[in-house]
Amino acid sequence: MFNSTVRSLRCLPVLAASVVLLTGCGVAGTEFHPGIAAQVGDDTITTKHVDQVTADFCAAAEEDSKDQSGRVPQPMRTLTQRFTVVLVTQAVAEQLADDYDVEPTSSYNSYVANLRTQLVKLDDDQRDAAVEILGAQTYVQDVLTTIGGKELAEQDNTSASDDEKFAAGQDVLTKWIADHDVEVNPKYGIDFATGAPIDTDLSYALGETAQGGVSQEPSAGYAAGLPELQTCLLPPSSAA
Repeated sequence: MFNSTVRSLRCLPVLAASVVLLTGCGVAGTEFHPGIAAQVGDDTITTKHVDQVTADFCAAAEEDSKDQSGRVPQPMRTLTQRFTVVLVTQAVAEQLADDYDVEPTSSYNSYVANLRTQLVKLDDDQRDAAVEILGAQTYVQDVLTTIGGKELAEQDNTSASDDEKFAAGQDVLTKWIADHDVEVNPKYGIDFATGAPIDTDLSYALGETAQGGVSQEPSAGYAAGLPELQTCLLPPSSAA
């Protein structure tokens, strides 16, 4: 189950890089209230939620793949960075959906229902985390396609493809962010201009191991050298 879906999360930073230009992100010294991971307009994402959903998702992935051979350790920091992108991007899309009076389509609802069925062997927390993260990309694409379709229809373009509608929806999202406050705590080390991890620590990553922690794709050797609590065992096709 997680083999393809976890790997697909690599597309989310690309989406963010193309449509999300966040203010106050990845800048050392940006002031954040304790416990706040991100502020998206009027919505707040807490560090507790980011940490909990990452831990529960990891537990879900490990449980789902426990009978598979060749599982690969992935730094928890990398998952946290990706999931921060997921949660922020979805929060923006949700506010846009409210602005445009848009509801997710039946395709999205069916995807979530099927996902819950496939993950029935997980406990409630693990299943909820998996659905939240894996469903986010589908939600964003679903509502942005509908919003883009509305925009194009107002321009008398009623025959646009879904790809064209989605692109138009991305343009709407870009404009929304330009007009609203969207900030992410620099502790997560994400440069939303590129979608890549960055080093936001006060100290410099001079050694090979330290530099491995802030690379966009940490090596298997770096991950294997981390303590067990700082890694998540993923199927090889997900972690590759």
